[in-house]
Amino acid sequence: MSWFFTTGGTLHHNSPSYVERASDQQLNARLSEGEFCYVLTARQMGKSSSMVRAAMKLKEQAMDALILDLTAIGQNLNAEQWYDGLLAKIGQSLQMEDALEDYWMDHLRLSPVQRWFQAIREVVLPRISKRLIIFFDELDVVRGLSFCTDEFFAAIRQCYHARIEDPMMEKVTFCLLGVATPSELIQDPHHTPFNIGHRIELHDFSLDEARPLARGLERHPEDQERAGALIVRIHHWTQGHPYLTQRLCQAVMEQNQEGDPAQLVDHICELLFLSPRAKEQDDNLLYVRERVRRCPLDQISLLDDYLSIWRGENIRYDEENLIISELLLTGLVKVRGDFLVTRNRIYHHLFDQQWIERIRPVAEVEMQEGTRVRIRSNCSIGRTQASDICLPNPRVSRRHAMIQKESNQELWLIDSDSRNGTLINGSRVTKPMLLRHQDRIQIGPFTLIYHQPGAVRQAPGESTSLNRTVLDFED
Repeated sequence: MSWFFTTGGTLHHNSPSYVERASDQQLNARLSEGEFCYVLTARQMGKSSSMVRAAMKLKEQAMDALILDLTAIGQNLNAEQWYDGLLAKIGQSLQMEDALEDYWMDHLRLSPVQRWFQAIREVVLPRISKRLIIFFDELDVVRGLSFCTDEFFAAIRQCYHARIEDPMMEKVTFCLLGVATPSELIQDPHHTPFNIGHRIELHDFSLDEARPLARGLERHPEDQERAGALIVRIHHWTQGHPYLTQRLCQAVMEQNQEGDPAQLVDHICELLFLSPRAKEQDDNLLYVRERVRRCPLDQISLLDDYLSIWRGENIRYDEENLIISELLLTGLVKVRGDFLVTRNRIYHHLFDQQWIERIRPVAEVEMQEGTRVRIRSNCSIGRTQASDICLPNPRVSRRHAMIQKESNQELWLIDSDSRNGTLINGSRVTKPMLLRHQDRIQIGPFTLIYHQPGAVRQAPGESTSLNRTVLDFED
């Protein structure tokens, strides 16, 4: 039954391996009632598959459902092109291409976002008799666009509020899906956060929800008991993670030999996920690793929190905590009750304490725009692209300064005989200086903030200078 399981990609709405969860019924019910919804969670949790299934059920209930995959619109676009592309997709789906294109060209005085939503209000809604549900899938790609998309989400919020005075707006409902948090949708702190609609939580399959997958593991009709035992052991490892469960089920089905079910599943799981080679080949495992490596927030705090969770310590779920939200989006952890736990045994085995220590930076340097540079060993600072931290300004020397690692937790700031000097907390660096958490490094017009929360603090009277020459540089 090689056709039974689907590993990667969106499942067809009537796929035999689709596992229906409570969230499916919840999403369909909320959208049927006209509520705005959002499904924001980690990758490969079944968001798109749930969306396709919901869209089909809504159509069966005499509603129009449109799916706009934002990756299909493109990213190397300006605002005019992007909104026009979105409108063109709607026109193609509803056979309104000409009417929408005419409206777009006739209202060039309006901003792109105004034109887009006005076209929905003035062209689409008067022409339809059914309720229209628009799904925006792969929402996180908007962060890679060259223009600010805060106004896009603000306009969706305005559509929701406009229902009070404009009954026509009752005919349209939006559902947002992606790997993001609500706070990331509108990033400008001067704008009201995106705070409308109903959040649909996608959870991993429970064992009871996963049991129907046993049908795909049956070699013959009388094999139900063995197939059931295989599913129990598969769930033991994956804890119902949608992708890992489908992937392990398919591998077990392909190698479904005689013998103890638990030993068979353990052996295949080892080959598929736990071996050194597997860690470098499986898309999901690679994604989790890279998501952590490229964390836009405080990576040290994120890994420290994850280590506490991995050890079984009680870290309480706090939806306002950005580090906790980012941990959830990596997929490494999930919420159980009021606390966070490691997502499953596969992740617990792979992303262990040794892995954490291997990728954990010793410190971070916060740039003026808020981005952070991770430091694991020596770090050069200068105005050229060859520097680890590039500060392109004439007041910065080509080789201006160096952060040098002297021991496991000690990093020292060294001025490389720069033309304009290096300051630390307002004092000129004349010899190597030990860096402390929250130190402010001033180089030319730039102020960098050093982050090392776990650094040993200075003892009273202890010198923070290194009494020897460490490196010799030329400008």
